[in-house]
Amino acid sequence: MYDENDRKPFERAMTLAALSGLKIALGPAFLATSQRRPEARNWVLAALGEMFLDKVGVFPARFRPSLLIPHTLAGAWVAHESLKADGVDDPYAAAMGAVVAAGVAAVAPMVRITGSKVLGIPDPLLGIAEDYLALRLGTQAMGLSMNNVTDAAMESFEGVRDQVMPALQSAGIGV
Repeated sequence: MYDENDRKPFERAMTLAALSGLKIALGPAFLATSQRRPEARNWVLAALGEMFLDKVGVFPARFRPSLLIPHTLAGAWVAHESLKADGVDDPYAAAMGAVVAAGVAAVAPMVRITGSKVLGIPDPLLGIAEDYLALRLGTQAMGLSMNNVTDAAMESFEGVRDQVMPALQSAGIGV
């Protein structure tokens, strides 16, 4: 189905879909950041927030429909957009991305639960390891460095600060 020239874009698209299976916003954040899209800041903030809230235990398990559906949709969208950006027109890209994201969203929590119960590793530590692995996979897939990821996160925070601080100062807060 894919020749040698299409293999790398396909692998990149499916990696982004897998990242969306781990964190809904992570695949889109990597895609938008690597393409320097204006909405990258929002995706990065969403991914960071999702990572934080996952450690706090706010979300239900990813395999529950309330989260499985958004993970699946994010995987479908990011796979399609990634291949489209690489000039590959595949009518099945979204479906393949959806399957990959749903599979990862279903299996990853089971791996974490097993690691926690069998090996006795605290779940938040496994969550941090999962996030690190996801960031490494994303940087490799998109040809970014971890410094690029850090810079994107800092730019996102600075952007929010630049938008929020004037409103707070006009209200007499943070002067």
